[in-house]
Amino acid sequence: MQLPDLTLFREHKVIEDIDLDGVVVPGLRGTFHRRPAGERIETVGVYEYAGTPVFMAWGLVGEEHCRFTAYHREDRGWTGPRPGCPDLKLVMSWLGGTAAPEPSGRCAVRTPARTR
Repeated sequence: MQLPDLTLFREHKVIEDIDLDGVVVPGLRGTFHRRPAGERIETVGVYEYAGTPVFMAWGLVGEEHCRFTAYHREDRGWTGPRPGCPDLKLVMSWLGGTAAPEPSGRCAVRTPARTR
């Protein structure tokens, strides 16, 4: 599994101050990209805080949870894809400046709902 190639997607929408599992995070921006995949639509959300990438999550529009997540490391680029949603505890601790010691298992985001 590789990271999504965003050049193959079109930008769908940008949301400022994203809500992570019911908590609005001022300054966290989500840029969502889409492309057709047969009868479905693939989606990738790229999340940035203060202009710095934090994580990306992707899957299919209409699915309850993300299929894969990758985290951005400031000096090393993106991690490899990991199955499932971004980990809420890990993301919130990175936004606070410290890496979490262990994943919480809670989903930080959900795949955006289908829009027409």
